[in-house]
Amino acid sequence: MNELKETTASKERIESELSIAREIQMGMLPKIFPPYPDRNDVDLHAILHPAKEVGGDLYDFYMDGNHLYFLIGDVSGKGVPASLFMAITRSLFRTLSQHVLSPAKIVTEMNNSISDNNESNMFVTLIVGILDLETGILKLCNAGHNPPILIYPDGQVSYLEFKTQIFVGVVEDFKYSDEEVVLEKESKLFLYTDGVTEAENINKELYGEEKLLEMLSDNASSDVRTTVNVVVDSIASHVKEAEASDDLTILLIQYEPGTANS
Repeated sequence: MNELKETTASKERIESELSIAREIQMGMLPKIFPPYPDRNDVDLHAILHPAKEVGGDLYDFYMDGNHLYFLIGDVSGKGVPASLFMAITRSLFRTLSQHVLSPAKIVTEMNNSISDNNESNMFVTLIVGILDLETGILKLCNAGHNPPILIYPDGQVSYLEFKTQIFVGVVEDFKYSDEEVVLEKESKLFLYTDGVTEAENINKELYGEEKLLEMLSDNASSDVRTTVNVVVDSIASHVKEAEASDDLTILLIQYEPGTANS
């Protein structure tokens, strides 16, 4: 009986610690939306649903003048180790991106910091981007992550097929490169982790890219919050009672030039 009580108490303590860890982890991420109510030239919405108590997905963003800096990533592995790696990645992004106008330079420095003494052999796929809200120029560096999707007001959707480079944390001193595109007025940039397209139902059927593109096209004229919620609801309808096997993260950015408040 005493052994059972000790086991139960130990389990409850672990669950409590994991719950606290999740609160700390989620507290690191921006979660007030709309994040910039005084600006009318950009809108964002994001969600992160960990598959377990804590996970390895992450997103982040901040404004520096008229430049929007953003990040989305997916750490290898699950649980506490992945969550710690996620916290390090997010911290490096915030530290190394200050006043730097090249995503590739940011990712290169992040990679060098993470690769140095990486005895755990963990890695992270990620995208770092900088959007100039005055010109619409979007610079991106993709380190092994799912390609983002451009959504146009007329319902067209297309993958932004930038060069995919090596994961962060694998090869020290790897030199990443930038690519850029000019966003059209009222277009949206949909970034996500593979927990979206690889969400499975009880029959092991994937949600898939085709369904995702269909939902984004059908909701091209919706605001960012509605679009994200529609996709999340669609995934939930597909998965139903199946247990989530991977974290699910979405970051959606809408560019609205020429409407900034003075």
